[in-house]
This record gives sequence, C-alpha cells and structure tokens, in this order.
Amino acid sequence: MSSAGKKILIVDDDQDARIALFETLSKGRFQVMAAENVGMALEMAADNEPDLVLADLKMPDGNGLDLLKRLKAKYPGLPVVLVTGHASVDTAVEAMRLGAHDYILKPFQRQAVLETVEMALSRQRLTPVTSVLTAARRKRGGAKDKPIVGNSEALRKVLIRAKSVASSKATVLILGESGTGKEVLARYLHNVSDRSHGPFVALNCAALPEGLLESELFGHEKGAFTGAISAKKGKFELAHGGTLLLDEIAEIPLHLQAKLLRVLQEEEVDRVGGSAPVKVDVHVVATTNRDLTEMVKEGSFRQDLFYRLNVIPLRLPALVERREDIPLLAQFFVEKFSSQYDKETKEFSEAVRKYFLEYAWPGNVREMENLVERAVLLSQGRFYVLEDFWDDAPPEAVAAAPAEVAWQTAVPVDSPHDQAIQTFTDDGGVLPLKDVERQMILHALQKTDNNRTHAAKMLGISVRTLRNKLHEYRNMGIVA
Repeated sequence: MSSAGKKILIVDDDQDARIALFETLSKGRFQVMAAENVGMALEMAADNEPDLVLADLKMPDGNGLDLLKRLKAKYPGLPVVLVTGHASVDTAVEAMRLGAHDYILKPFQRQAVLETVEMALSRQRLTPVTSVLTAARRKRGGAKDKPIVGNSEALRKVLIRAKSVASSKATVLILGESGTGKEVLARYLHNVSDRSHGPFVALNCAALPEGLLESELFGHEKGAFTGAISAKKGKFELAHGGTLLLDEIAEIPLHLQAKLLRVLQEEEVDRVGGSAPVKVDVHVVATTNRDLTEMVKEGSFRQDLFYRLNVIPLRLPALVERREDIPLLAQFFVEKFSSQYDKETKEFSEAVRKYFLEYAWPGNVREMENLVERAVLLSQGRFYVLEDFWDDAPPEAVAAAPAEVAWQTAVPVDSPHDQAIQTFTDDGGVLPLKDVERQMILHALQKTDNNRTHAAKMLGISVRTLRNKLHEYRNMGIVA
C-alpha cells in the first residue's frame, strides 16, 4: 500500500538538515512540514495531526528523547523516527525502549530515509514484543523469514549494532549457541541493508561433502569433473549484489579456507575448471557456534581468514541470558502454531510457566519452538500442561538461579486497572466506537492479568476475535 500523501513532521534545529529532509520527503510525494524545536513541534503535531515524526536527537530546548516521551504520551500510535549524528548503542536502546520506531544516522542517504519512513508508516516496529522483519515482508512477502521475538535489552543491543553495520561491506561474524537464531539475524542484516533488494543466499557449510562444497561455493565450468555436464554458478555469483550467508563457517576444510580468503580479498571467484576469474559484489555474513580462536590455535582454522571474517562480530545471547523474552517467545509460538494447525489458543498452566522460566534451554529458541509445536498439536485439556511438552517427566536440568521474571506476554497498558472507560472527548464530543472498543479490550486484559481466555469471556467475544484485535493494535503501534 502506498504511503503517498501521508503527513510527515520534521523536527531539527539544523536548517541544512531540515531542507535536505524536506526535499527528500517531498520528492517521495509526502506532505511535509518542519519545526526547529520541541515546542514548535508539539504545537504543529496538535494542529496538523502528522502520520509520522522525524526528530533530531539534540535540539536547543530539549532533545529527541524528551519529544518522543511527550508525543507517545499524547499520541500512543504515532510512529517517531530519531535522526542523529552521534548515536550510541545505549541511546538507541533507550529510544527503542521509549517507543521509537527506528533511528537514522547522519549523514543520511535519500533511499535509506525513504525506506525507513515507509517502514515506520506501516506501523511495524523493528524491536517490539514480536519483532517481525518488516523489510522482507514488505518487499518479498516474508515467506522464508522468521520474526525476531523479544524485548530484552540484550537482544535490543544486538539488533541495534546489527542495523548500524548492515549497509557496510565489512564481513560480519555472528556467534552464538545452536538454536539462538543466527540465520534469522543474518536475514535481518540483509533486510535492513542497502542490499535488501538483492538476493539473500545461504549455504550450510557443514551440510555438503568436501567434494561438492567447492563447487557450491565457487561454481564450476562444463567438464570440470565427472558429472559436470554444464557450467554452474556458485553461491558467490548467485549472491551478486546481495548477501551471502556462510552458515557453520568453522566446518570449511583448510584447503578451501585459502580459496575463500582470496575471494574475500580480491572480490572475484575462480570457478572449478575455469580459466578466468569472475568479479562478484557480495556482503558476506558468517555464523558459527564454535570457538574460532581456539581452532586457530589448534591449526584447524586459518588465522588470516579468521581476522578477515571477524571484522564485525555479533554475539547472540543464549535464551537463558534473556529470560524476560521466554514468555514472549512461548506466546508467539503458541499463536503461530495454533493458526497454522487451526487449533484453539490456550493458556500455559502455572507449572509450565514456572518450569519454562527456570529451565536451562540447552537448545535455545529452536528447542522451545519444537516443544510448543508439539504441545499445540497434542494438548487435550483447557491449558497447556507439562505432559503436553514431554512424553515422560521433563528434564531435570534447570538454570543455576531461577530468574525473577514475571510471565509477561503483552506490554502493560499505561492506565491503572480502575480507570474508567472514556466515552467522551474533552470538548464534549463522543469518541468513535472503535476507540471505546479498544479501551474496553485493553481494560479487560488488565483486569484478567493478560489472560486472553478470561478477557474474551468477560467481553463476550471469542479468543480468536480478541487475538485479531490485538494483532490490529500491534500494527497500529498501540500495543507491543
């Protein structure tokens, strides 16, 4: 859906920056207005009802975070994008925590600004409770992309670091235990980069025998070996103009490591049996769950290749390092598989909640996904109980220190539990029915401690209807 005609409010005390943003967005067929300070911005927001605010982080009478807080308090669904030349990870994390959709670094490029604004207007935040890879869904439908789910500071920092380096050509090395979502993060890097319109090509380096791996990576010419009845492009050529994911990079044999290093240095590949190199333009992202520094010491991994790959390391935390995301992930997988298999969405029993928060999760997110899928298919009772996840008693291995984390699967509503439902506007008018309905739904969820089954019963609607309404509110940016 086109965003042409949407109203954008620019807030920046730098006149040159205001003009540059104004011209960029005007050419994008937006209705653009500009303010030079926080006070003026608040007045213009009240008078003009913008669809999005693009605000500089530093201004004479305040800063972008102050403006963000005030705008979110008054207009909860209004997307705000911050613009800064001095973004730190901590500042960006704070901005996202306060509800910013995204941030743009100065000096900015026209296309990057337009794409960020388009994504913000779709009201799909990059790091909400269920953080979907919006760029991919908007451009490709997202059939192969999984969402990044979580709201923990540990995950936010990784995503912000990833976004800040996504458009560079520097090689990225994603580290993390099995099942933490390294390929998902690699796709995220691609989707938020300047190469998002190009191909994303993945190769599992451990999945192929040594004899086939070289051909898959670099391609081959006709007759290069027995069975090579025609020429074939390798993954580097197929990823030209886009991103190449080398999954489980530690499994590449030593003699191919040397050839890979040359490709990374020279940006050209030699096909097997070929006589002339082929130029390639590829952003390489590698992943591993192994300690490459130890492998270098052992002599099983080239030191020069390690240095070449380790330009920008990103470490994904294990699930036990971001316990506050466990309820969010569990709820996400319940809704995913309930929809996929047309099953009723149920609540987790107290025993399951307690166990999930204390369990060590050696298989990380992938383990949880598999367990919840099984429970959705097999559960016969009103709630998901421990027996739905395991045939026998659940594993006894638990985390060393049980986490003091509440089972929170939705962002708390700002209003207190006993606040009355508002039906009239401040000037005596009547609120639209959809606004009253939204208040009632959020109020019911508060009263039932976010228990959707009980809230739906209180409201006299089905759980499926409630789930659809919450999905609508997420898209509007009202709940996470």
